[in-house]
Amino acid sequence: MLRRTIKKEVIMLPLNLATIDKEARQLRTAELQRLQGLFFAKVSTYGHRLARAAHSGLTTISTSLRHLFSWNPQAH
Repeated sequence: MLRRTIKKEVIMLPLNLATIDKEARQLRTAELQRLQGLFFAKVSTYGHRLARAAHSGLTTISTSLRHLFSWNPQAH
């Protein structure tokens, strides 16, 4: 039978729950801010792409409508 000897001087320090809780909250806050930054970067990119597409479409529609409303039958 093997016998393990436990040294008396190796004793676990008591847990400081307040410090652990504080560090966990700080880590969670940092991670949420990181995710929020990534989310807003993606939304910003998609927003710019959508705005460019909308501008292009509206420019095409405006050009078409300009030709329709600028026709003057009396000029011919």
